[in-house]
Order: sequence, then structure tokens, then C-alpha cells
Amino acid sequence: MAHTIQTYIVAALARVTDDQTFAAKAHQKEALDYLNRAYSLVREQNNSGNTYENCWDIPFDLHQIRDRHLKLFSNLNRVAVGELVSLRAILKFIEVVKPAPKNDAVERKAAEVTKEVKNLLEMRTAQYNRAIDLGRLFNYLPVSVTPHHVTNQFGTSFIRCFYYLNGKMTPLNIIMAAAGQLEREKEKQGA
Repeated sequence: MAHTIQTYIVAALARVTDDQTFAAKAHQKEALDYLNRAYSLVREQNNSGNTYENCWDIPFDLHQIRDRHLKLFSNLNRVAVGELVSLRAILKFIEVVKPAPKNDAVERKAAEVTKEVKNLLEMRTAQYNRAIDLGRLFNYLPVSVTPHHVTNQFGTSFIRCFYYLNGKMTPLNIIMAAAGQLEREKEKQGA
């Protein structure tokens, strides 16, 4: 399809939204580029009838056109260039207004974030309460537990826990006996 000055102008104006703004800075740049392409067509038409020396006096881009350059164009091309310059000035000053995100998407995302934060707080509270209970269970001894998922030779899967007292692997019955003894000593001191 052969482009004409008019098709470029229509394409430039199509980048302007219904409320007479640009939806993005890129749309404004595209509109100005379409006008510059239209100017290139006018420039080519004008240069085909001018002398070689006169061609270099005519600016290559629309934004470079000043009043002194208009006299270098033929009458019909002068009008076209004047209109393109005016249209460029109008498009240059049209405001760029980015569309607001749809409210339902924003609200849905906010609800998801709120739910995640709530779940995280509940999980951390439960972990804290388990840590307190574990400390009380072992009479505040420095005990840590490492659970492992294992499967025996018969195919039975279960969780096996290894208990560490002060960083050294210790059987659970020894830790519980020590915790019980400390509890009895504490009761004797309190009595």
C-alpha cells in the first residue's frame, strides 16, 4: 500500500485517545514520527522540481522547519508544510495521561497480598507458640530437633526425628530424663 501525506496524518491522529490525550509517551512519539514521514513525502515532491543547491537548504526533519524555510517550498507544498508544522505543535502539547489500572485487578491483588500476610502472621505465631511449648517441655534445655522423612525396607514411610542437646545428638529418653530431674530440683528449691 502506498502511503500518502493524508494516510500519515490519519495515522498520527489515531494515536490520540478519545479524551484528547496520549495514553503513553510512546504514542506521542509515534504520532510525531508519522508527521515526520508525511513531511518527508512533501520534501521529496518539492525537491524533484528544485535545483541541487536549493535541496540542501531544506531541513530533513519537520521539527527543524522555521519560517525562513517556507519560502524554499512551492506554493502547494508550502501550505502542506505549514499545516504539518501546526499539527506537530498541537500534538507536541497534548498531555500524556497513562490509563489507570482496572479497579477489580487492583482490589484482587490487594486481597491476595492481605491473605498472604495474614497466613504468614498465623504461621509465625504458631511457630512461636510451638517453640515456647518445646522449651517448656524440655525444661528450657538447649534442645533442637531435626525431622527426616524416611522409608524402611518394607516400604513404610514415616518421620524420624533426631534430637540434639547443646548441638550433640542425644536420645530423646535421656533428654526427657534430664528435663524431669531439673523439674524435680526446681520444685525442691521452691518448697
